[in-house]
Amino acid sequence: MSEEIVQAANRDHLDWYRKGSLYQIFPDRFSRMGEVSDRDLEAWGSKPSRENFFGGNLAGISSKLPYLDRIGVANIYINPIFSAPSNHRYDTQNYFQIDPLLGDENQLASLVTQASTLGMGLLLDGVFNHVGDQFHNFIRALAGDLSERRLFNFVGDSNSYQTCGGASFLPKLNHESREVLDLISQVMSYWDAFGIKGWRLDVPWKVPHAFWQDLRQRTKDLSSSELWLAEAWQQWGFAEEFESVTNYFARTRLIDFVSRHDADAEDLVVDIEQWCEIREDPSLITNFTGSHDTARLLNECNGSIRDAQTVLIMNQFLPGVPALYYGDEIGLPGANDPDCRGTFPSALSDEQAKFLAVVEPIFGLRRRHNALSHGNFSIVESRNRTLIFERRFEDCAFTVVVNSGERAQLVSTALPTNLRSVIGEQVNGNSVPSHSLLIAGGMDCSCHKL
Repeated sequence: MSEEIVQAANRDHLDWYRKGSLYQIFPDRFSRMGEVSDRDLEAWGSKPSRENFFGGNLAGISSKLPYLDRIGVANIYINPIFSAPSNHRYDTQNYFQIDPLLGDENQLASLVTQASTLGMGLLLDGVFNHVGDQFHNFIRALAGDLSERRLFNFVGDSNSYQTCGGASFLPKLNHESREVLDLISQVMSYWDAFGIKGWRLDVPWKVPHAFWQDLRQRTKDLSSSELWLAEAWQQWGFAEEFESVTNYFARTRLIDFVSRHDADAEDLVVDIEQWCEIREDPSLITNFTGSHDTARLLNECNGSIRDAQTVLIMNQFLPGVPALYYGDEIGLPGANDPDCRGTFPSALSDEQAKFLAVVEPIFGLRRRHNALSHGNFSIVESRNRTLIFERRFEDCAFTVVVNSGERAQLVSTALPTNLRSVIGEQVNGNSVPSHSLLIAGGMDCSCHKL
């Protein structure tokens, strides 16, 4: 008999977020369209560094929307797009201007419209803990403008100031200042008018809880305040004002289970149960398997294509929203920053196409089946490195069987007769082959998507 460890979610106004993958794009490296003459660019596909630029832009993202639609993306999260000196743009120069290298407001409006036509939403990266040292207000503050100094954390009359992480080029905003609350409220209101769906908010644990409460009250009538995604790593207690968090525990534990073998099936189940208990609605937790701040998934799996594919597929079946870092779906390699921020290929190689062919059919399931977007999470059996679990919502259900071990595993569960192998060999009786992932149901059910 199965044991339910996460209950099914209720339908509500955030179903648009639950219904498919969140696709993260580092905009300088995803796709470039049109002529770019703003600055010197590296050849597309060459080695990334922390300083160089490749010229990926908003028009390039628009050109890839049919591809993103094909692989089941429901929403796109873009790293910062506001004008800034760096390629990562976390050192904001002007909150009210799109970086010219990325495009302009017309191209953002076009991207939002085209994405919406395909049923996709756009989340912007809100870097509201700090700005860059080229931020105009900060330059005036350093020059002695007393009104501008209230926006920052200076020590008395000196020009010594609080930073983000000790980086002098990232002066921290003074969140106890009414002027900062006014500024950020205006920023969110300005970009809400473009039809964006929500915000991913950078290092929110560094900002007082009261500021987020006040900002929520100020922006409560904005459509884009419906979904705030908090960057979160080792602890989530600060994130009460956020609908979702970036769950990097999912990345760590899935890799532990599938590739490193630092966790068995029981360990994985305990961790899933624990992180789901933290949040009131586990169906909105965003489960990351990679990002611009981590080594690429393929590298973390020691170059094993099979293991990387298994992690990506399992993530599609966990409670919560699966996040997909651009290029992981085709097996792009890369060590941590800056190598994890390489360019997405203009054309897929045969190997990349083969990688995608395995995972793509699974990525599309969530948009068609309620069991994955809203379903409960029940454990049927956990035995050594083999896990059998079920996702169910009303008449829609999936059974997933995965064995990450080196040996076939005999299980006591009567396995469904319609199990099909996605990775590895087919089951033989009640023996689950090593390094295999099999799925039953869902694809054959008659449920209709919300």
